[in-house]
Amino acid sequence: MEKEITNNPTLGAWDKLPTEFEERKPKIEFEVNKPVEVIFLDNEPTEMQGDTGAYYIFNVEQNKEKKVIMTSAWSLLRILKTLTPLAGKRVKITKVMEKGKQHFEANVVEGMKEKLQKADKMMQKVGDKIEKILG
Repeated sequence: MEKEITNNPTLGAWDKLPTEFEERKPKIEFEVNKPVEVIFLDNEPTEMQGDTGAYYIFNVEQNKEKKVIMTSAWSLLRILKTLTPLAGKRVKITKVMEKGKQHFEANVVEGMKEKLQKADKMMQKVGDKIEKILG
């Protein structure tokens, strides 16, 4: 039996309809073995229902430009779920092809701000130890 494609709304669509016009942001396209680094702008994605099922839209920033990641890829969704809350996190995402199957890899990348915060904490600890010794 062939699935009928329809433009009719599904149950629950009313609550997801926007009340203001929203400008479409450019979509990030992933290429195999080419890492893409983004900063997430929201903690969670927006869930949408399409003709072929659910998909998710993540608002991100790439090279100081606001963009979106639109995906229904389970491997990407699962890995991003483990990183929640996402807002403010810099993440490197790579589409990988292994044995004819594609999946995504993602990891948090420390920015300069995070590195400075860690260095500041380490200096505080060193200062505390010196104070104890001289004490």
